[in-house]
Amino acid sequence: MSQQTYLKVPFVWEEPKPLIEVPSRLKFKAAKTLDYEVLLSVVAEVMESSIDASDRKQVMERGSREVAEQFLAESKDGFSYRDEWWQIGLSSDDRVIGFVFPVIYQNGAKNGLEEATIYYIGVLPEYRGLGFATDLLLKGTRVLQDVGIWRVFCDADVNNIPMISTFERAGYQQHSEPWQRPL
Repeated sequence: MSQQTYLKVPFVWEEPKPLIEVPSRLKFKAAKTLDYEVLLSVVAEVMESSIDASDRKQVMERGSREVAEQFLAESKDGFSYRDEWWQIGLSSDDRVIGFVFPVIYQNGAKNGLEEATIYYIGVLPEYRGLGFATDLLLKGTRVLQDVGIWRVFCDADVNNIPMISTFERAGYQQHSEPWQRPL
């Protein structure tokens, strides 16, 4: 593996499965209801403390705000989604805990159902280790179930053990051995 690549572990959620019951610890609201600057700040803070090698490299080179701006601006490149699919997880007293951004792959339909991914999922650093990533992933997957999907295909940096564990807890299956991705 070169310094220009890193390893990702691929995961899949394949339908049909029973509809997910999303835990009620978090309240959810559409990300579009947040002021853009607040959303940008939340995404930047998550990316700044990410375990993902690609995020770390980009943040080191350009800063978390610029990386988050580009990330949000490019969200429709190769994907489609409705604004209400992107969810913010809130505590009972309305503190932002994290977010999940489910999307559909363009040209991934099969038998009238869509292929999807979780474009990004993140928990603010002060709330990590409490299982909120699983709640967010379940919410994002349920949104996609409601859309009508045949598969959700995701991956996690091989060093991001918390995210790998989150996929496993949520019922995702490892799709293959880790593969190299460009940084």
